[in-house]
Amino acid sequence: MITTLAAFLLTSFSIAELGDGFGMYVDMYLLGCGWGEKSVVVAGIFRGVVDLVLKSFVGDIIDKTHRDRRTFLAMAALVIGLSSLMVYFVNGADTADKVLVYAVRSIESVALAFLGPAFAAITLSAFGPEMFDEMNVKKEVVSHAGSIVSAVLSGGIAWVFYPSIEAVFILPFGFAASAVFFSRFIPRGDPLMGRGFHLHTEARDEQNCVIDTHKEEPEPEAATYWDVFSDRRIVGIVAADVFHVIAEANVGLIFNSALAGVGSWNNDDGGDDATNTDDDYNDDDNVMSRSAIPLLATAGSMAQIVMIAGTWGVGYLTARGWGRKPFYIAHLCVHPVRVVLILLCMWTNAGKGWLASTELVGGLTGALGIVNQFMRADIVFGSGRFNVVDGYIATIRGVAAVSSQYIGAVILEGQG
Repeated sequence: MITTLAAFLLTSFSIAELGDGFGMYVDMYLLGCGWGEKSVVVAGIFRGVVDLVLKSFVGDIIDKTHRDRRTFLAMAALVIGLSSLMVYFVNGADTADKVLVYAVRSIESVALAFLGPAFAAITLSAFGPEMFDEMNVKKEVVSHAGSIVSAVLSGGIAWVFYPSIEAVFILPFGFAASAVFFSRFIPRGDPLMGRGFHLHTEARDEQNCVIDTHKEEPEPEAATYWDVFSDRRIVGIVAADVFHVIAEANVGLIFNSALAGVGSWNNDDGGDDATNTDDDYNDDDNVMSRSAIPLLATAGSMAQIVMIAGTWGVGYLTARGWGRKPFYIAHLCVHPVRVVLILLCMWTNAGKGWLASTELVGGLTGALGIVNQFMRADIVFGSGRFNVVDGYIATIRGVAAVSSQYIGAVILEGQG
């Protein structure tokens, strides 16, 4: 018998990498197929545009639905897992290949738009607002652990089958199937609580999960969209997030390209690359060097380890009365430090080992980011608009990220 907590944690573990955890391998694979850096970013933009357009609408659907939200989660995970297999049909950079990638990534983004809101609503329905912060911390810690396992497995597969790294993309389908299976063991709880109604739990079962005591009651009236969207606290969070996302959006492509030694970052002299052997280094500008595979996996794992420790620490301290704002301000301030460190590593040709170590700072940024979730929840609990507000914020962040990514990609490819 799988307990509710075990099912929740195993589902969290499984969906950890269904967001964009394999994105760097998709980018590297497409570059290896002859795609330019701008084209790779455009593929991501197709995915991002659909995702950001849908976020608010999906949040509203998840809030208002009377259907089982676990079904939304299962269907979204399955679509994402199947879409990862698209790489087996991409062999080059011609028009047909690009249309396929753009179409599949768009479909994938529709599913992705449902994944986060559905799981957030399931968490709130099953455990209630009193346990939301605690369960979010557990979810994030286990998700980061899942990311480490995923990084090790994907790095190992890519190393063994190099240069045919497309074998990596079997993993997302496996994680998706696991999420579908374990999510069925999480109780439905109180569906109205899943959209942010009912601030206090009236009854719990033997596993401390919410029992729905409002089945026969009329549905409460939700706050208006204007009331929640124009709340000055929400506006403040959105404004801060926009500047943060603009700064963050291009770091991933630059970091992954530089570390993998592909595109315009290939054939740098000095640093760690000076000792590369012919087996480790690939003379093709668009093919990831084999020596980059363990670096990419190690960099991702280092970040996740920091996130595990940091998320647990932030959750522990906030549960004991520490204010959320200092952690949130720290979250906004840490990322520029990482950007500066990455630029220093590249300008001084310090080598890929030093470049990979900057992911430790990236991990700290991610760990502190959980406070953002706490603050949003504090503001919207009781409004009945929990998921639509999350979608609204995600949409604004997405517009900023996509715009910044495209401008950055044009500059990156133009500068060579």
